Amino acid sequence: MEKQHLDNFYEDILNNPQYKQYGLILPLTVIYKNLFNDSECFTKKTYDLIHSDIDVLAALYFNGKALSHEELYDSTMPFKKTLTPTDLYAATVFSSGGMTKVLKKLEDKKLISRCACPNDKRSLLVSLEKEGEDIILDCLEKLVQRREKFFNILSESEKQTLEDILKKLTYQLF
Repeated sequence: MEKQHLDNFYEDILNNPQYKQYGLILPLTVIYKNLFNDSECFTKKTYDLIHSDIDVLAALYFNGKALSHEELYDSTMPFKKTLTPTDLYAATVFSSGGMTKVLKKLEDKKLISRCACPNDKRSLLVSLEKEGEDIILDCLEKLVQRREKFFNILSESEKQTLEDILKKLTYQLF
């Protein structure tokens, strides 16, 4: 979207109060699309991973329960961040069918592993491997650096207010 079109949009909203809500919706949409597309290109080029792959690695990193390898297999390996597929599905934002495809891809790349659940042999646990953890940490750090310029136009107070508002709106969805 070009700046002139954005200016026209805001002018139209001023003249048509019934569309005022779109003054909130359009900026969120434009910002989301810009950040998403930039992130998608960056992660594809840098790690040969797409957003859904990164989502799974991040979900395991931030939500995974640290299980010792003894709990999974034996005691010779360090703790791994692990989730059941159901918990992993709940921590991400795509379909269960899509999840199977993503897990297979990440397992083939040795970024995650899957093993039988000790309590239920019919179920597989998904664990974040060291290489997967290294990639997600590197990716998150680099994405934060990429976003600094965008968010640095805001004061710290504005950033906190925006964070509070977006958090409130996000929780309203659930």
